[in-house]
Amino acid sequence: MSDKKFILIGLIFIVLGIVLGAIGAHYLETIGIPDDQIDSFTTGTSYLLYNGLGSIAIGGIAHKFDFELTTHYRAILWGTILFSGSIFALVLLPVAGIEINKFIGPITPIGGLVMIFGWLSMLIKYLRTYKS
Repeated sequence: MSDKKFILIGLIFIVLGIVLGAIGAHYLETIGIPDDQIDSFTTGTSYLLYNGLGSIAIGGIAHKFDFELTTHYRAILWGTILFSGSIFALVLLPVAGIEINKFIGPITPIGGLVMIFGWLSMLIKYLRTYKS
């Protein structure tokens, strides 16, 4: 995967994190979303921001790695989308009258595990490649 894709995805995650963070901070309460769900929404935006910044950082140093990053990065990308996206859906879909929380709820921890796998597997690969 090219460093430009890492940076592009990172920038998209950051923009979405900021926009959705603003919605969470200034709008959700006005439409009757309870505080605990706003907190969950904030967690989703935070992980978008964290992974966006991480993606930009990896994109900036990708040329320094002597191993392929595609598998690790895909796990980070899809883990973030599943984790944060499912949180946003859990908070916002009931407002639209769509109640599928029992199907979406299990996606959040799966996304989190996939995201952790992406970062952890990259760390392990890095440590194995550069143990000196």
